[in-house]
Parts: sequence; structure tokens; C-alpha cells
Amino acid sequence: MSARPTGDRKHEGGFTLLELLVALVIFGILLASLTQGTRFGLTLFQRQQAVVSSTGNLSEIDHLMRRLIEEAEPGSQDDPRTLTGTPHGIALRSRIPAGIAASPLNRLSDLRLSLEGNQLVLTWLPHRHAIALTPLPPPQHAILMTAVSDLEISYFGMGQWHPSWAQDQLPELVRIRVVSTNEHNRHWPDIVISPMRSRYD
Repeated sequence: MSARPTGDRKHEGGFTLLELLVALVIFGILLASLTQGTRFGLTLFQRQQAVVSSTGNLSEIDHLMRRLIEEAEPGSQDDPRTLTGTPHGIALRSRIPAGIAASPLNRLSDLRLSLEGNQLVLTWLPHRHAIALTPLPPPQHAILMTAVSDLEISYFGMGQWHPSWAQDQLPELVRIRVVSTNEHNRHWPDIVISPMRSRYD
């Protein structure tokens, strides 16, 4: 007994052209969203890395300047003036970190912190206690920071702040303000440092 043919044929498995077009449109929208989200995430990550990097650099500069001024030499009766300052630069005698000095014996140096163009520059030369019988070596330079628009320094002594310092003793406080053109660094707080030594220590 043979099966009776029917007019109700079942649809074969698959998608119609309209279903494929709708799926492609949805897939395109999802892909565009994922691409945009990935690009945004990478941009945000790069900005965060830049902020972290600049913050780390600022912390190192802050630590270095504090250390140099805290360890400033107070001088002696024969050589009383070891720190002189202007509103935009400071020269002092101090001990540079061991990692910068050519040798541990040459850590005591004559230093200058100044703004050259848009760069914060530290210049130093090993201090000579006596008259030099041989030519002095060329001074060393280190660029501490770039994209600097201004360097403002003031000095506290005799009960008030001064825009410059030319006394025969160290100031009680030194305040340094670095104004950066980088938007990530524009809120860098002032550095206020107290020299730790006096001539009578």
C-alpha cells in the first residue's frame, strides 16, 4: 500500500534573502559599535597612561628638588653665600644624588635650576674647595621637564617672602611653582622646601 501524496510540502531548512539582509544589517551595526567602543577604550587607556607617566615624572622632579634644597650647604665665614635666587632661577651648593655624580667624592656641586626655553634644566659642576690648578670640566646638564611655560621661585626669610635672595645665609623656605603647558600637569601644587642645615650645625 503506497503513501498518498499530499499538497502540504514542508519548507526546507534555510534563510530567505530578506532574513539574510536583516542579519547582515544587524551584524554591521554590532561590528560598528564594537569598533567604536574598542577605539574609545584604547584612547582612554592611552590618556590614562599619559597621566600616570606624567604624574610619576612630576613626583621624581619634586623629590629631586626637595632633596637638593634640603641638603643645601650653609657656607662658612670665609664663604658665606652659597644660595642666590631670582624669581625665575636659583643657584646653590648642594649634594647631588649618588646616581648622578661621577663619583661619591664629587657629590658636592654648584647647581643651577633654570628655565631655558620651555625646558626646566638642572646644571651642575663639582665644587672646588680650593683654587683650581687644572681646567674645570664642562658643566653637566639634565632636562628635568619639558613643556614648561613659567618657573616662579620665592624665598622666605626675615619674616616675609622675597622675589629674590642675595643674603649671606640660607632662606628659611624656598617656594617653587612650575607652570606647565601640558593640561595634565597644570594643577601641579607648589613645592615648599626648608633647607635643613645651618652654618652652626
